[in-house]
Amino acid sequence: MSAHIDLAHLPGGAILPSPAGRCHWLANLCEQQVSLDELAEQLGCDPALTGKVIGLANAGVPPGERTHAAVSAAMLAAIGLPSLRQAFAAPALPAATCAHFDAQRYWSHALAMACAARVAGDALQLAPADELYSCGLLANCGQLALATWHPQEYGELLGQYGNGARARLLCAESQRFGRHQLALSAMLMQGWGMPDILCDAVRCHAAPPGFGRAGRMTDLAWLLKLASGFADLILRNGAGPRGPVLAAARVLGLDRNDMETLLRHSSAECSERRDLLEPQTHIAPGRTRTRVRPAAREVFSEFI
Repeated sequence: MSAHIDLAHLPGGAILPSPAGRCHWLANLCEQQVSLDELAEQLGCDPALTGKVIGLANAGVPPGERTHAAVSAAMLAAIGLPSLRQAFAAPALPAATCAHFDAQRYWSHALAMACAARVAGDALQLAPADELYSCGLLANCGQLALATWHPQEYGELLGQYGNGARARLLCAESQRFGRHQLALSAMLMQGWGMPDILCDAVRCHAAPPGFGRAGRMTDLAWLLKLASGFADLILRNGAGPRGPVLAAARVLGLDRNDMETLLRHSSAECSERRDLLEPQTHIAPGRTRTRVRPAAREVFSEFI
């Protein structure tokens, strides 16, 4: 029997939880009047708030004009601090208490996948780097939605399929809930006003179209598959089989050395940004945080 999913909640963005204390921390930053660049970096570590704020910005975009696909200082300025404070103060569901759902791993994987999508996508010049970062960050928000909305039913499903092949879990999600986590991710992103091509790439990135089906959406789907594999390796400190990620890399025209270079720099960027998830390690307002991420055009010039 399929569990009910209230699709009316999908476009809102306020129904997904953030890491503990995140909204309160960001509200404090607004009160301290930190720079909008700093605030954008903080938001960029949180899938739920990234989607919510992008949706808030896109709600004010006139029909026919380009919508936002990434959090930026300019976008936050357009929204305004009063609206941001209100957004951070809005009630949200508590963090998922779903058996077999590791919320900490989910947030860590989302950050790692975002960094990998930005690094690899920027090197391959597939799309604007910040948009690819958002796409990687939000690619699995549908799983957070399932764990939040249906903790008991989804926990049972994870108990059965969570340690097996992902394809089996996606199939079981579709049977139980009417759609799998990636379809939900794409629906959430569409509700937030993200470009259709990014939503479509998210929807199919677990099993991208075949080699003969060329096109930008296909390339983006394979990039997300590569980024997801990179995130798995980053969370294991680089340990693990390389076969799946190497297969995705070769579809994108990369050899093993190229892949390892991208993985190394993805891991470095993820390490740099990971501290932003912990408010107590945040730098004091007014200080400039040193960026160690090198320019992608220089780092990867050997194979572009």
